[in-house]
Amino acid sequence: MGEHVTGGGLWRARSLIGKCAGCVNIGEGDLLIALRAYLDSSRKPEYEHGYLTLAAVAGNDEMWAEFETGWKKILDEHKPKADYVHMREIVRLIEGFDPKRGWDLKSAFDVATQCVGYMSHLDKKRFRMFYCSVDLAAWRKLRAETYQIPEPVDMCNQFCSETVLGWYLHYYPGLIDPHNDTVKYFFDRHECFENPFKEKWNAEKNLAEETGAWSIWKMIDEVASVEMKTTPGIQAADIIAWGMNRETFAEEGDTAKYLEQIIRQVIPAFHIVWDEAKMREYFKPLLYLP
Repeated sequence: MGEHVTGGGLWRARSLIGKCAGCVNIGEGDLLIALRAYLDSSRKPEYEHGYLTLAAVAGNDEMWAEFETGWKKILDEHKPKADYVHMREIVRLIEGFDPKRGWDLKSAFDVATQCVGYMSHLDKKRFRMFYCSVDLAAWRKLRAETYQIPEPVDMCNQFCSETVLGWYLHYYPGLIDPHNDTVKYFFDRHECFENPFKEKWNAEKNLAEETGAWSIWKMIDEVASVEMKTTPGIQAADIIAWGMNRETFAEEGDTAKYLEQIIRQVIPAFHIVWDEAKMREYFKPLLYLP
């Protein structure tokens, strides 16, 4: 069960994602969060069309270790064997899923489907998934109408990354000690969400120190980047982000639609899709036009 450290309920990380942490020891109540984004039309959120989706998977070190063991078993036993899961490569049959390695679309999507099926059997009270999607065309349209809407990256961070904090504090099974347990965020390397999230984290911590008030943001003790191909948690978030992003335009019978329908069975209530109607309902324009 891992190498326990004396006294304080700490042990050396059992999971791969836990071993990415800057500290050596992980507490039983600590939460580890893997995050990955997907934008179908481009890699940059400033482009005009498509949806920007951020997905997160959260659990403690024990749950991550269990998850990673099952994930590796699926990849190792699949024919052909997969080294990792990356939806962009699966869709295009490139790099790790090149036909020269024995892959075709059916076998490539099959490994992703098996991984989603595996996730559906995990304890969703302790191993939770989140996502937020923003319709970029609708966002630009409403901004032009003076609607006071945050940047898409900030919206995804607020309604995905930050939502995990509230769930952890109020719903995570067992006793959470908000003064000792910590939260660690691991973004995919080069993700555009990491720096804005860090900036808000630091600002909230500074505000709490100035006022002397307790803040849930003080529970976060690390925000870092990890390599997707060696971190199964990021791969899981990648499947969710890709599938829920494609939901907006995939047609019935499309392989993407089929995978999205399977993903939806394991996606919890903690999600939001910001289409035009929802943005008009939630936000207000600076100028009310006749």
